[in-house]
Amino acid sequence: MENVPGRRLTFLDNLRLVVVLLVIVLHTGIAYMVGAPEWWYVVDPQQSLFFTAVVLVLDVPLMLIMFFIAGFFACPSLTERSVTVFVKGKILRLGLPWAAGIFIFAPLVTYLIYYSRNVPVSFGRFYTVDFWGPLYQQSVYWFLGVLLVLFLGLVLVYHSDREKQNWERKVNRPGWGLFVGFWLIGSAWFYLIVQSYPLDVWSNGARILVFQPERALLYVSYFALGVYTDRRGWLRNDGYAPAQSWILPMVLSGVAYLALRLYVVPGSGVTGWIGVLTALLFNGFCLSALMAGLAFFRKHADSDRRPWGSLSANSYGIYYLHPLVLYPLTYVFLSLPVSIFTKAGLLVITTILLAWAGSAWILKKAPVTRLIF
Repeated sequence: MENVPGRRLTFLDNLRLVVVLLVIVLHTGIAYMVGAPEWWYVVDPQQSLFFTAVVLVLDVPLMLIMFFIAGFFACPSLTERSVTVFVKGKILRLGLPWAAGIFIFAPLVTYLIYYSRNVPVSFGRFYTVDFWGPLYQQSVYWFLGVLLVLFLGLVLVYHSDREKQNWERKVNRPGWGLFVGFWLIGSAWFYLIVQSYPLDVWSNGARILVFQPERALLYVSYFALGVYTDRRGWLRNDGYAPAQSWILPMVLSGVAYLALRLYVVPGSGVTGWIGVLTALLFNGFCLSALMAGLAFFRKHADSDRRPWGSLSANSYGIYYLHPLVLYPLTYVFLSLPVSIFTKAGLLVITTILLAWAGSAWILKKAPVTRLIF
């Protein structure tokens, strides 16, 4: 493996792809978990704690890894072109799909909350009244809005630095203090916020940005860590590369966090020492999962050969399209006379294949969308 300066690190594209595929697994599992959110689009009457465990584990690191990867690739793009061109590109690739998600696709999939439960409300009334009221959400497209804001914030910071010396890539190997500090600061934020907001609640704010309050600072910090990682030459031959020894703390913290969420937190809340432990385990698991993922993919998945190449090139389109496939299919599968494990497996495979095909054959080829995806 040769990570030469200036070469795009393929293993990061592959890591992002796997994260997107696991997001599909996560969203599939919610329909079959015990204690699914009341607002979830389609909920199967059959349920299993297995899917609850899958959801609780996958929900921790996936999107924060996505923010990290976006931050890592941000600076090379920003420093190689003008600020104006960079901003226009982000508005095209993120802003327009975000707007389409809010006004078109999120209402369509959210209407399944009513449709799957036989609530006698027409789509027209739902769209004009309920969606913009108590049922407002942005589905998976919230990520695009938050990411766009982070990119614009990066532009402001970059533009305000006249010397630009801090933006040059300089090889630097981190000490353990960096990781410990990152973990503790994220944990402190997490703990403080869940004292005022319920764990895992979504905030709709002013109908602009949708996010989870206990993770708001984590979106920023993981994006910033990605920027820092690139500027300090990590992941390249002459820079720091995480060791696969990160896998052990990932497993230990993940198992402990899952046990806490399954057997302690539901009945005791997240105050006192339980809240502190929840915050520490959540953030420890997330950070170690990121580092373990970087180490594993750098060593074992730095290739763009098939099927990696095509799947990776379509990861954005797969993420964007998967709710339009997965949630209606979940409703169709309600009547299948098979186990929920069979249903879930079929849903994951079918959704990946159809979203992949839709991205490769439509989004990548249509005159307008090919400029975006």
